[in-house]
Amino acid sequence: MKTLYDVCKPRESVFDESKRDDTLDLSNLLDDSIDGEEFFKETYITEGMNLLFDTAFKRFEGKSASGIIKLTQAMGGGKTHNMLALGVLAKSKKVREEVLNGKFKNFDKDINVVAYTGRESDLKFGIWGEIADQLGKRDYFKDYYSPLMAPGQSAWINLLKDEKPTLILLDELPPYLQNARAIPIGTGTLADITTTALSNLFNAVNKAELHNVCIVVSDLQATYEEGSKILQHSFKELDNEIGRSAINIEPVGANTDDLYNILRTRLFEEVGTEKDVLEIIGEYKNALNEARQMQYTNYTVDELALGIRNAYPFHPSIRDLFARFKENPGFQQTRGYIRLTRLMVKDLYTEDGNGVIKAKEKSLINAYDMNLNNGELVTTVRGIKSSISNAIAHDIADSGSSIAEIIDKDTGRTDMQDISKLILVSSLGNVSNAIIGLSMQELMGYIVEPGRDLTGLKQSLDEYSTRAWYLYKDKNSRLFFKDIKNVNAELISLVDTYSYDFSKAKIKEFLEEKFMPTQRDCYQEVLVFPSIDEIDLNRDKVTLVLTEPSKDASGLKKELEEFFEDTTYKNRVMFLTGQRNSMDNLVRVGKSYVAINQIIYNLKYEDKLPESDPQFQQALDLFSKVNLELLSNLRESFVTLYYPKKRGLVQDDITMEFEENKYDLEEQIKKLLIDKMKFDTDIDSKEFRDKFETRIFTNRQMLWNHIKERAATTISWSWHHPNALEDLRDDMLRRGEWIETGGYIDKEPPAPETTVTVREVYEDKKTGEVTLKLTPQYGDIVYYEIDQDATESSSKVEDLTNFKTSELKLSFLCVDSKGKNTTGKPVEWTRQIRLKYNPPYTKGEKEIIELETNAPNAKILYTTDGSNPRENGGVYDGEIEIPAGTKFIQAVAVNEKLGIYSEPLQIEIKNKKFEIDKDEKVEIIKPTMYNSTAETFNGLEELEEFDASISGITLGISNNENNMVNEFIELSMGGFNIDSPKLLESQLESIIENFFNGKDFEVNLSINKIIFKTGADFERWVSGKKENIENYKDKIRQ
Repeated sequence: MKTLYDVCKPRESVFDESKRDDTLDLSNLLDDSIDGEEFFKETYITEGMNLLFDTAFKRFEGKSASGIIKLTQAMGGGKTHNMLALGVLAKSKKVREEVLNGKFKNFDKDINVVAYTGRESDLKFGIWGEIADQLGKRDYFKDYYSPLMAPGQSAWINLLKDEKPTLILLDELPPYLQNARAIPIGTGTLADITTTALSNLFNAVNKAELHNVCIVVSDLQATYEEGSKILQHSFKELDNEIGRSAINIEPVGANTDDLYNILRTRLFEEVGTEKDVLEIIGEYKNALNEARQMQYTNYTVDELALGIRNAYPFHPSIRDLFARFKENPGFQQTRGYIRLTRLMVKDLYTEDGNGVIKAKEKSLINAYDMNLNNGELVTTVRGIKSSISNAIAHDIADSGSSIAEIIDKDTGRTDMQDISKLILVSSLGNVSNAIIGLSMQELMGYIVEPGRDLTGLKQSLDEYSTRAWYLYKDKNSRLFFKDIKNVNAELISLVDTYSYDFSKAKIKEFLEEKFMPTQRDCYQEVLVFPSIDEIDLNRDKVTLVLTEPSKDASGLKKELEEFFEDTTYKNRVMFLTGQRNSMDNLVRVGKSYVAINQIIYNLKYEDKLPESDPQFQQALDLFSKVNLELLSNLRESFVTLYYPKKRGLVQDDITMEFEENKYDLEEQIKKLLIDKMKFDTDIDSKEFRDKFETRIFTNRQMLWNHIKERAATTISWSWHHPNALEDLRDDMLRRGEWIETGGYIDKEPPAPETTVTVREVYEDKKTGEVTLKLTPQYGDIVYYEIDQDATESSSKVEDLTNFKTSELKLSFLCVDSKGKNTTGKPVEWTRQIRLKYNPPYTKGEKEIIELETNAPNAKILYTTDGSNPRENGGVYDGEIEIPAGTKFIQAVAVNEKLGIYSEPLQIEIKNKKFEIDKDEKVEIIKPTMYNSTAETFNGLEELEEFDASISGITLGISNNENNMVNEFIELSMGGFNIDSPKLLESQLESIIENFFNGKDFEVNLSINKIIFKTGADFERWVSGKKENIENYKDKIRQ
């Protein structure tokens, strides 16, 4: 298999910077400094370039309708090179003939070539003046120079009309337009005039007179946003007038092999033959098959073979990896690829410090063939993505000091350097949605080459992953580099800064948190690694003490045993301990635990990274591993629980269980104590109460504090919820089985006295009778008495739940017929007296008010002058005439014999403002409703009595059997007055007699207008209805 050095010869321009043409622009075209033949030797003609040539020369022949070509690609994508290529062909018939291979052979005219790049911003007479000057026709536009004005469409036609075809190349217009926006001219700017001039040019070029004029414009929208908007506006105007006649051409195909072909043509004079390529493909296929058999990669041999055939002498991985950073800000795409690969080829063909020419050892150029210890190459790579610099220096290449170089030095190979550079190139994308990183399958597929031993490669990569500082793995297991130290690096750095005592202090905080009780029933306090002086036991709380194992022997420390013997509250402490060696391991792992928590904190609160970030995920994965190790050591460190029992301090083994990072340590300790009958859960049972009265509440009467002291000092007494004893006490007191007197609790109290509760459940508003519900306590019979204390000789209450009375005061006595409970004192019940009133109403010229009490045996006292009715009140014996000027009426209901008084009642009397002229006619103009038979007949009689006339009558009569309206009559009368309501009453009686005789019926009446001959008649009518005349204020007309 032939090497690169054997069959591929680089061009001189690879090694001699003075011969490179990647810095040419349109000014080189104007000064004729481009050697056309040499130019096309290094130029691969893409499909886009061919289309450009065809479109332009058809236009020169006058056979193309569109005279505008727009080159669309990002900066560095080949637009300028395509313009130069077209310009060279336009200027040189000889080169044209060689390059176009006989195409357009009948076209042999000279072509006017105008070329302008927007980097030349100091144009005295604007772009139009520059175009006219290059055509040798400056004076044609002399009228548009001072002041600067945009030539119109006709002016452009006169300038460009010629038998000789014309090519106008306009490159990088946006920076010119952007600069022109800062130059004021008249009421606008130079940019406004230039935009108009360009629009006029674009419109003019599609006129028949300019059939042989072609304009090529480059589009730099992505690079020059502001200028591009102006340019796009010009194209938009053009589109509106000529129907989108501009042709868009992409110089380098995005999804083609153009890039490989361009690189191959630009960098090499000669490459291997097809036979050479097939031999290389065969060797690579063998190597890939071996890797696939080892299940290292899923890269197919057909995919590899086709890739090598299309890309040779480049490895097909370049197409994938280089595409990842082509959209990076500032990267000039095709131009950038040429510069990068030129440096790679130059390095491969240049003898290194050891006298080795690497091109003699390789048959393909891979993406990892970047010598990052070469200053030019590493500078170029950093220019693609500057933030990757630290990763290169520490992990990839640093003159033998990087992690990859150190590992390769031990193995005598270059595997880690090559792999790390593949990962690096895959990490260079610096735009949103860029594909970053390589999976293990992809890595192995790209690294495979003839002669490379893949055994041990994964092991080396695992080692590299644990030592590299900037290597990351995303959620899809893709490896990539970032310029931030990864979690492993930070973890190692942080752990090295922690001392044993610091770690132990952090472990103490961790244990305090994890053992902190939440249910607080088994124990209420926790102390971790306390000194003896720090253990302060509480009478009402159980304390769990986590203690380090004894240094010299297993078991509880001697000083803790002595503490237990000396303490008063022996039944308020337990100790958890274990083995010394496990404790040391716990402290060691504690350093890592503290470090990883600090790292996660920094990522979340300082770096503001979301949890979905790969680095955050890596930290969380590492946390899980460290946490698992910590829990394992915790399980081994605390294995023995010491707690008080009847025979003293006893011990039992305990195994901490952790499920899905759920601790529940409190629950596990409680479970052990329940199993060992040291903790009671059935605290509501009679068995618990009996045990308490037997072991703790040993005397009939005891101070509650003394009882609590006994519970805290008696080691045979079991533990329970801390509120259990208070709940037991409160329950027993509530049930009367215990009593409390002067701080002493008596568990055998004397029998209670009987009593009765009285509750008023109903009051009959008409009779004044009330219904009482009596509830005897500690008895079953109730007696009652009127006006004096009840005795067992008094009347017996027969119905305790429905006792009716009209009395104002009664006495009740409860008796226990079984004689168990002592008869208590009588209970007195006094009825509550209440007052109410109806709103004042008018009677003649007087304003009347009526009062009422709910108690039949009470009288009402009242005053109208605002004085106290209990002292100065008159006795109410019927309606009260309210004196003029009265502001308040005050009243109270009283039974003086029994000394029972109601709450005082105060009634505000408002001033009468509404007055009626007694001699003038009164009309009620709002409808008056009578909603029943009785209301209708009574109403008509009242109206007849006061000589009123009525109109607008609606009379309804209906048969309401079984609540269903089966038969009805409705009578409406309008347009005339009925002077005698009695007449309507007679008609109503006649209808009832004729149609509803013997039936159940109901009458309703609506009168739209009632007319009283005088105001006096109206007032008497209102008084008879016991209504306040104020209610008619808005209903009458007088």
